[in-house]
Amino acid sequence: MRVGSFSGWVSLCVLTACNGPTHQLQPELSGEAPQRKVARIVREYPHSTEAFTQGLVFHQGRLFESTGQQGTLRQLSLDAAEPVWMEALGDIFAEGLASDGERLYQLTWTEGLLYTWSGLPPRRESVTHYTGEGWGLCYGQERLVRSDGSSTLTFHDPKDFRLLGSVQVTLQGVPQDQLNELECANGVVYANVWHSTDVLEIDPATGHVTAVIDASALKRAVAGRLPNTGAVLNGIAVEPGTGRVFMTGKLWPRLFEVSLDPVD
Repeated sequence: MRVGSFSGWVSLCVLTACNGPTHQLQPELSGEAPQRKVARIVREYPHSTEAFTQGLVFHQGRLFESTGQQGTLRQLSLDAAEPVWMEALGDIFAEGLASDGERLYQLTWTEGLLYTWSGLPPRRESVTHYTGEGWGLCYGQERLVRSDGSSTLTFHDPKDFRLLGSVQVTLQGVPQDQLNELECANGVVYANVWHSTDVLEIDPATGHVTAVIDASALKRAVAGRLPNTGAVLNGIAVEPGTGRVFMTGKLWPRLFEVSLDPVD
């Protein structure tokens, strides 16, 4: 379930009697311990505080973003917070965003719609219906990988979004739910965890978490400038060719270039 405002989050807590974030990494019970990494800030760039970031991806040398609430697809610049190009989706809660190098694929939260975009600037090529929620999306090994807030990653055919299989994500045998925005790169799937500053590095073949990345330094860098508790870390993009890693969050004033360094 996604909540796009502080009031919505409070209502959810009242209904479920929760006292904090819905996700915490579970105690490690079995299996090989994941590597520990930290996201260190290399450089900061402006980011629109009106962008409820749901997806972030490089496409044909350009950085694109999918935003929720009143959904948009937008092309970003590293020089200014305002997008270079944007198309509003109306009353659609857009979600994850992926690129196969030729097309962009954009999820919606509960509408069950997948938008396929082509060309520059992108134009909507087709709309595909699917069942279930859409949270994160990435493209790797000729498949689209979708998260839905659970501990499951689902694989789809990019041509028609046909189901190809799924895998459960586990950390030393413990399922890891609340998987959110995704990025397929370096042979792994990077996954934001909703309401957490941890990013999981996942082996798509097994679902095993191979590394846990502590990105709390990014949240601290924008502390005091976030509007509500819904403004969480969300958005991962790895630039093809250079390997540069970018992260941001919902309604954050900054987009960060980071290095992912092993913890000694």
